Formats: sequence, C-alpha cells, structure tokens
Amino acid sequence: MDDFYGNGVTTASQAAIRHYDRAVDAHLHAWPGVLESVEAATAEDPDLALPHSLKALVLAGRGRSAEARDEIATAQACVMRARPREQSHVELISAIVQGRPRDALARVVEHARLYPTDLLSASTALGAYGLFAFSGRADHNAARLAFTEALAEHLPSDLPWLMAYRGWARIETGQVGEGLAMARRAIALRPDNGHNAHIVLHGLFESGEAGASLDFVDAWLPTYPEDALMWGHLHWHAALSEIELGKLDSAVARLLGPIADYLPRGTPFMGLPDVVALLWRLGLLGVRGLPWEIAHEHAERHFPNGSNVFGELHLAMLAAVRADRPALAAALSRLEALGERGHAGALVAVRWTQALIALLDGDRAAAREHLDACSDDAVRLGGSHAQRGIVEQTRDVLRLPS
Repeated sequence: MDDFYGNGVTTASQAAIRHYDRAVDAHLHAWPGVLESVEAATAEDPDLALPHSLKALVLAGRGRSAEARDEIATAQACVMRARPREQSHVELISAIVQGRPRDALARVVEHARLYPTDLLSASTALGAYGLFAFSGRADHNAARLAFTEALAEHLPSDLPWLMAYRGWARIETGQVGEGLAMARRAIALRPDNGHNAHIVLHGLFESGEAGASLDFVDAWLPTYPEDALMWGHLHWHAALSEIELGKLDSAVARLLGPIADYLPRGTPFMGLPDVVALLWRLGLLGVRGLPWEIAHEHAERHFPNGSNVFGELHLAMLAAVRADRPALAAALSRLEALGERGHAGALVAVRWTQALIALLDGDRAAAREHLDACSDDAVRLGGSHAQRGIVEQTRDVLRLPS
C-alpha cells in the first residue's frame, strides 16, 4: 500500500495509512492533531513503524526525551520487517531523536536523493530550526536552497508545501521578492499552513514591510488553533513588527499576553529564544521593568543542563541580564566543548558569550571585538537571518568603541 505521496508502506491496514497520512499532513503544516492521528494509526496496526517514528520526533520536540527514545526503539524494532525506504526513514528520525544531528543531516540528504517524495523526512532538514540551519555550516542557506530545488524535480510545481519552502530558501539567500511571492502563492493554495504563514512573515520582515507584516499576522492568526506549533512564534513576529513600528507598549503587551501564555503549551525550545530575544530587544531600546523571570523560570525548568548552540546563545543572554557569572561560565564551557567536537557554530557563540562577559567586566573594547567576530560569522549560529540580527543590534545599540 502507498501513503498519500505514493511511498510504499508495509501494512495490510488501509485505515492505518489513512490515519498516518493525516498525522503527516498536520506535522508538515504545523497544525494540531499529529499525536492523535498517530495513536489512531498504531491502534489499527501496532507494528507499523512510521507512526512510531513520527511520534518519537514530536515527543523529542516537546522535550519529552525519555518517551521519545522509547518510541523510536519501538519503531526500530517494527521496521526490521519493512521496506528499505521505511528503514532509512526510521534511522534518520533515530539520529535526530538520539542527538546525532550531523549523522541525521547526512542521512536526510541521501534519503531525499533516493526517496524524494518522502516529505516528512525532507522536512527535518528545512526551516529555521532544521538540520541545515543548525549544522554550523556557513553555506547552510545555499545548501537548503539546492536541497529544495532538487526535490522540485520530483514533485508537482504547485504543491503548496514545496512552494513555501522553495520560497523560504530564497528569502534566506537574499532573493526576498521572489521568495515572498512563492510563499504568498502557496498560502493562497493552502491557507491552513502555520509554517507557510511563518515564511510569509519572514519575507515581509526582510522586505522592511513591518506594517504589512503586522496586518498579515493579525488577520491570519484568528484562524490558527491556539495549541498549534507556531502560534507563539507568530506572535513573536507580530511583536517584532510592533517594535519596528515604534509600538513598544504593544510589543510588551503581546509578550505578557499571548507569548507568555503560550509558553507552557508550546515546544520548550521554540519558547526559549522567542521570550529571551524579545526581552533583550526591548531592553536594548530602553524598556525597563521587563519580566525576565518568565524566561528564567522557563530556562530553569527545561534547560538546566544547557541546549544546542542556538539555545546556548539565549541562555547566555539570560545569564548576562542576571549578572550570573557562574551561569555564563557554564554556557561558555558547554559551547567550547561543542566547538571541540567540530561544531563551527559553537565557536561563534563562544565569541558572543565572551562579549557578554566583557560587558559585565566593563571592558567595552573587548566586547566590541568579540561581537564583531560573532557578527562576521553569525550565519553559523543557525536560526533565521531575522533572529541572528540581534548580534548586530546589540553591537550597534550599545555603540561599543572600535
């Protein structure tokens, strides 16, 4: 039997495939219902490996690591009797769940070459938090563009999911007008797509259209369920637009309202940079009395032992605001260890953390030197261009000496 995209699936249950297709569709479009559909699929066929691997991926994203590892172990046991495509798919997801991103990236590139219509697998490489973005490579934006163009040779040109990510890849490589137009066409074809709404917002941000960005997100968000993956982050984009428009009170109100309210029900990792970076940007602009305790409590609950490179960037910011030198030293140590293991982005985040330490020490010249070095290679940090802009903004607002 085949799934919705024509990939063979080892099961005798058409009902299981139908439920799995719904789970994949929800996952690809940042819509609720993934786990519910996965559970329905495994109820129909407990030995079907793919729903178990998708559940593991979702649980890992929600910070439920132990459950994710158990679920991927189940998928690995089930997939031994399945086709090579399914085995490759599960091993790719296993590498992600088990914390082997370099292995996962190599696997997804090869998997997409062999099985380009397996969109769930391909999706793990894409986006601001995908495997390309977090690879530490200086060319990850160009690599992601090449990856999506290779997929396009095997998929319908008007497939909204593909059109949106081809647009995203262009936006992040500086082809903003073309990329935004593709994202707009995609969302016209498939309006209920949280990832695509996010891509449109990035295109508008890079175009300098803060007013249009705010109009778009405020018109689109009421159609989006409040427990969906991107709900909090889309409000972050709205707050960013409000800051650009000088509406600082509105940005603070959005932070204290929907963004803070979403933290407990969102994915822990996405919430960390959203809250910390927004507080930091507002602080740079002179807003006082900001609720940093919201970010601190979130970090203490979910990241007591650190995070990946992009997460550490924000943990260092949180420590600097609190003048918590032991926490800054711990972040620096973790980043140095990641750098020693070959992650080039960690070495860039080291310079960011050293800059924050220098600021606490009152050594503004050293801080400027570290921030310049960080800014020069900031693309290796991951995330999006809009998010990484905080490095230059910090340097410029503080007017550090050359």
